[in-house]
Amino acid sequence: MVLRFRRSLTVIAVLSAVLAVGLGGCGGSPDRQEPEPTNAADEANEVTVDPDGVQSITLVSGDDYQFVPAEFTVAPGQVILTLENAATQLTHSLAFPPGIGPSDIVESISVVAPTEVDTIEFSVSTPGEYAFICSFHEAQGHTGVMSVEA
Repeated sequence: MVLRFRRSLTVIAVLSAVLAVGLGGCGGSPDRQEPEPTNAADEANEVTVDPDGVQSITLVSGDDYQFVPAEFTVAPGQVILTLENAATQLTHSLAFPPGIGPSDIVESISVVAPTEVDTIEFSVSTPGEYAFICSFHEAQGHTGVMSVEA
């Protein structure tokens, strides 16, 4: 009987210790700082400037009818714009509709199938806002704006 009682006390002590450690891990510490969430796509898709002054940007488009980023800013000069289609189903394009911006950009990307990439290069000299669209999905709001600032 004493042996059984000691065994019961040992089991209770072990279970209590396990429970205390387990519950202790669930509590939050008010001093602990959680890292801020980041959007890797936004960070990866910023305008970069080469040593020769050429500006580059990659826009990603998927099955959600959005360009990421949908807005970006460049300086007057040479721009390399890459469209990466991350969609699994949709084909996309990129065009600057004539007559909308301060001057026309005639270069466009006519068709980019899912998982494919295409690039255009053009020069801009007039500051202002240049709207761009996916010609297949403009009605679904698949649009963006490139700002040119001196």
